Amino acid sequence: MKTLITLLLAALLTAGCASRREHPLQIYDFGIAAPPASASGASVFVTEVRAADWLDTTEMFYRLAYRDPRVLSPYADSRWAGTPAAMLTVRLRQSVGNGSVVRNPQAKCALGLSLAEFSQVFAAGNASRAVLHAQATLVENVAAGRQLSREFRLERPTSTADAAGGAGAFSEIAAALSEELRAWIADLGFCAP
Repeated sequence: MKTLITLLLAALLTAGCASRREHPLQIYDFGIAAPPASASGASVFVTEVRAADWLDTTEMFYRLAYRDPRVLSPYADSRWAGTPAAMLTVRLRQSVGNGSVVRNPQAKCALGLSLAEFSQVFAAGNASRAVLHAQATLVENVAAGRQLSREFRLERPTSTADAAGGAGAFSEIAAALSEELRAWIADLGFCAP
């Protein structure tokens, strides 16, 4: 009986060790936002970023373009801290909008963003880039107001061909997207307070 109990305990212990992850799960976000380079001079509320259904997850996706660019694969041991849309909403509210999660009735414009692509693309086993494609829509907050749209396509090479490199490149893309949106809004001029 003791031998049977010992064997059972040994089997359970072995099974417990085998089920542990070889690598700990890594959780990434865009890092701490730097303050905007200059005040935007615009009164903009950033709505919740929308995303394609396949992006409604915290999985970090990559594509092996040299095999089949149509196949999306998730990293096994790496995740985003939130969905890409949620993380971009927070970042854009900090850097483009007024930082508010509630729409101020005095806001002159509303900025919406629809995310179509957000993945790390490998051209080769050791070379990758982060890719973001999005459609921005700026709506003037008055009856019969103007509405303008613009497509944004940003890519950044990764420093390493892994999830950490992808996270770093997407952090750069989030900052670059913020600056491009701020410049676009400033050029249009109709969101000034």
